[in-house]
Amino acid sequence: MIKKVLGTFGSRVFCTLIAFGIVIINSQVFGSSGLGTIGLFILGITILQNLTSFVGGPSLVYMLPRYDTFQLMFLSYVFHIIINIIGTLFLYAFHLIPTEYVWPLFFSSLFFSVYYINSQLILSNERIKAYNILAIIQIIIQLGLLVLLLFVGKIKDVSSYIYAYLISYVVVAILGFILAWNKILFKGFANIFPLLKQMLIYGFTIQAANFAQLLNYRLSYYIIEFCSGRKALGLFDLGTKLSEAVWILPKSMSTVQYARLSNCKGNKRYAKKLTLAFLKMAFVFALCATLILICIPSAWIGWIFGGEFMESKSVIYALALGIVILSCNVILSHYFSGFGKYKINTISSLIGLGITIGLGVSLISRFQQMSYTEVIFIMAWISSISYVGSFIWSFIYFIRTAKVKLSDLRIDKQDIKFLRSELKKILKNHN
Repeated sequence: MIKKVLGTFGSRVFCTLIAFGIVIINSQVFGSSGLGTIGLFILGITILQNLTSFVGGPSLVYMLPRYDTFQLMFLSYVFHIIINIIGTLFLYAFHLIPTEYVWPLFFSSLFFSVYYINSQLILSNERIKAYNILAIIQIIIQLGLLVLLLFVGKIKDVSSYIYAYLISYVVVAILGFILAWNKILFKGFANIFPLLKQMLIYGFTIQAANFAQLLNYRLSYYIIEFCSGRKALGLFDLGTKLSEAVWILPKSMSTVQYARLSNCKGNKRYAKKLTLAFLKMAFVFALCATLILICIPSAWIGWIFGGEFMESKSVIYALALGIVILSCNVILSHYFSGFGKYKINTISSLIGLGITIGLGVSLISRFQQMSYTEVIFIMAWISSISYVGSFIWSFIYFIRTAKVKLSDLRIDKQDIKFLRSELKKILKNHN
């Protein structure tokens, strides 16, 4: 397990470094307004993916070991295609995406869907190495194409980024399809409609939480653009990306955690021990990484990304508390998901979303009278407060249901012994 975590963490670090290279190029070439446009483009795809994942999303990892693989994959593909079409039309009609890039956004989301469904099957089989390799291939292709379009093709506008993004997902969608389908057997379509109903039940329970969490993460984008424009959004987007880089290790750990808990046959004692060890590790890492991020001078940010992005530092300050807290909540949410208790995550996300809506929307009239620097700083603080609200609910429920004592929350030798024993098991299995 430790080997898988480290492998996933290493790939995430690599992908994050490449992603930051892309962000640097984007900020230097396109400026804050261009970065704001890219932020809306990616947000549009993220919204579509959350909608499509009501069938064929994270619930696949839980369902694949328990139901017919071919039928699950088939239903996932069909549902994703339909929702991508409907969702794109909806976003376009309400002007929630850059209208000049509607078709690239649709096809990007469609191929992302194919890649994502295949990767869920790969993850369910605990083929973590293949899962990580696909992510690495995607980001390398995206960077390579972006550089070619910008500096060889001389296409110095946002379309360079968007088409590099699209083509990279076309490639990994094809590769993922080959990797995922090499052992799938067709057993017919018997009982496929009851299975669809079951997928919708599981998917809705999970995605209600994820969609609420997405709105909690990114509702601020629409508020900022509405009140202060695309430039302010670009500054906020960069500050957010830099802050959320702290989630590298917690998300890597939770990916492996979810797959292990889904296959641990309801062993609650093991799940509790694993989750507590990961929770402590996530907290320590997030705290240290956030402190380092806070200490980075704003002048350095301006030098790396462009002078106008020095103002993004205020976003990092305001998000710091929330980033550390949510790093812990990522681990807790995957504990509940591993046992199919998605309702807990839904309530947690709705609490955070309620805070964001209550504070953010109520201040819109005041935001329109403020400077854009004040707006992005306040919205970042609202995000932090909402993250804390979500975590408190999850943490209290975890303590009660898992029967966690305060002494269990201390970092001690038992945690180190547990992680060491897991490492020995992995090494033994690979000899």
